[in-house]
Amino acid sequence: MGGVTTKTPGPDALNGALAALQTSTHALLGATIQVSDEDWAGPSGLPGWTRAELAAHIARHADALRGVVDGALRGESVPLYPTPEAREEGIRAGAGRSGLAIQEDLDTACGELDASFDKVKDWSVPVDFRGTELPLALLPFGRLAEVVLHHVDLAIGYRLEDLDPEVAGYALDWAVTAIARKPEAPALRLVADEGRTWTVPVPGDPVEVTGSAAGLLGWLAGRLGPEAVSGADDVTVPSW
Repeated sequence: MGGVTTKTPGPDALNGALAALQTSTHALLGATIQVSDEDWAGPSGLPGWTRAELAAHIARHADALRGVVDGALRGESVPLYPTPEAREEGIRAGAGRSGLAIQEDLDTACGELDASFDKVKDWSVPVDFRGTELPLALLPFGRLAEVVLHHVDLAIGYRLEDLDPEVAGYALDWAVTAIARKPEAPALRLVADEGRTWTVPVPGDPVEVTGSAAGLLGWLAGRLGPEAVSGADDVTVPSW
């Protein structure tokens, strides 16, 4: 497995990310209870996706991560998704279900992933994440980014502006790691208004981009344009 060398997050950061993931997951599940069957079938904030399809993706992502974690606990390397087709099939299977079925699926998948994380004793174990070797400790950060961004994408009233800066910061920890895996990644220095700084560790003179932690995350994730931050007008960030 090639890619960027990454360090295992320290215990304080890991515990913070795990707590943020639990809080953010509960917020997502609490919000989705209110969604009607009609609204589940309607468009999400992601072009071409219904809310039901997006919910299925959130659930199947939890299942996929649980497979990686459980594999690591057994001393085995398990890919996130066996094939791209398997990922797409899981998403399509979410279309047309009732709101109750969608909610039960989300509750179960998120709960089972949480239970697998609870079993981990050695967070430094390397795992294969889409062809890149990463420490197991980074997976809660990745899941957190998935949960908060897709909560926004569901278009059920949650906005990036509602994101707690500390939670956004943990999601940014993942974002810079994920972006650095891409061969076309730009060198960046991200400075949040709240005081934290991140760098995308690739060769070149870094471009400094500033803004709120939520704004930086939204821009890096393609949910916000360069006008949401400062210094990003001439920067192209690969999807991650």
